[in-house]
Amino acid sequence: MIRFADPEGSREILAETRGYSVYLDNDSLIELAKRCPSRRQRFVDALRAKGTLLFSWANAVEIAGPQGDSADAVRAFLDGIGPHWVPLESNAWEVERKEGSGLTTGIAVSERFMGAYFEERAGELLPNGGNVVDLPSEGFFRLGAVLNWVQDNRDDVRRYGHKLDAALRSRLEHLRTEYDQDATSLDRLLPSRPFDEHHPATFVLVHLQRLLVLEAKAYTFTPHDGLDFCHAVMAAAYGSVITLDRHWKRRVQSLPSANQLARTYYRPELDQLIEVLESLPLP
Repeated sequence: MIRFADPEGSREILAETRGYSVYLDNDSLIELAKRCPSRRQRFVDALRAKGTLLFSWANAVEIAGPQGDSADAVRAFLDGIGPHWVPLESNAWEVERKEGSGLTTGIAVSERFMGAYFEERAGELLPNGGNVVDLPSEGFFRLGAVLNWVQDNRDDVRRYGHKLDAALRSRLEHLRTEYDQDATSLDRLLPSRPFDEHHPATFVLVHLQRLLVLEAKAYTFTPHDGLDFCHAVMAAAYGSVITLDRHWKRRVQSLPSANQLARTYYRPELDQLIEVLESLPLP
């Protein structure tokens, strides 16, 4: 969750997971927000009692778009989560670098998201200046406010998504070209690695890329695949229970050591995810 800490009279923001880490893809977020209020409340109650939502600012790009009743429903749902969320890093290659340098402890938090969110909320709640010390954590860290920030910075967020698309496309094209010429090249350029709890994102990143190369004839790169790829990496590596779309769910569940990754569902299986979350023991 996100909260204020007050070391030696100053005020700092801390983002830390408590209990089980839950990730929802956009389809599942919207499904929960717009349909079946009793199911939505069950999810919120279970999350607030037992877990933390992993939420990427890139997650918010698509759900920030609709206006009117749909947007209001999403904001109300996210606000109901309160401070029980953390801003998840979206760039899987950046997290790979941090894991390799020993710079990650626990969940890979997006420092950029944290800073931008703080400025947005402080400016919203203290438009004429003031002391953030006087603001309560529960109100300050309202997740629905993220949609406002994304809406104001939509072009920058989309450009960042395009960079992730380009990064994945470039890597896959290089690996596929080499693989077509020499089937042993994949083991040389991107060797398989065992699961390591200290480098979970690196494990998923490596094996998902290997899978996409091996699936070359069945897989065609499409826009937003870079973001979807990074979401799948981060959610599978750092989540406890997650939803992805059907294709990414299949890929994650086909990885070696998949049983050491998150329990993975997709939108039609939301009821199962909620039942699992409710059944988990209190942390």
